[in-house]
Amino acid sequence: RPPSPPPPPVLDHPAVCLVCGDVLSAGGSGACTAHARTCGAGVGVFFLLQECSMLLVHGQRAAYFASPYVDAFGERHGQFRGRPLFLDPDRIDVVHAMWANHTVADAVVQSRFTSRQIIRDAFY
Repeated sequence: RPPSPPPPPVLDHPAVCLVCGDVLSAGGSGACTAHARTCGAGVGVFFLLQECSMLLVHGQRAAYFASPYVDAFGERHGQFRGRPLFLDPDRIDVVHAMWANHTVADAVVQSRFTSRQIIRDAFY
């Protein structure tokens, strides 16, 4: 009997690539940036599970984007633990359109220009 494969590593800050479905570490090692290079030619869209938010990557730069998950009242809350969340079709359509229309780079630039939250280059 062949030995069983080792269990997958436990990630403290998991991120799901919304292009291919891979689960990566978003713990500041640059794994999402590297994955975006190979999966999306430098452009990536990720869902950060611990933060319940989206991460848009273009080249070495990244920006946060609103979560497609909302509560029963259609609102997004910072305190989401223990509350049932639902996928908002309108919000996910915005993400789909951004990917299909190649406007992820524009969204990253706009978000980094207007946001007070700056992400270091290649952090994710």
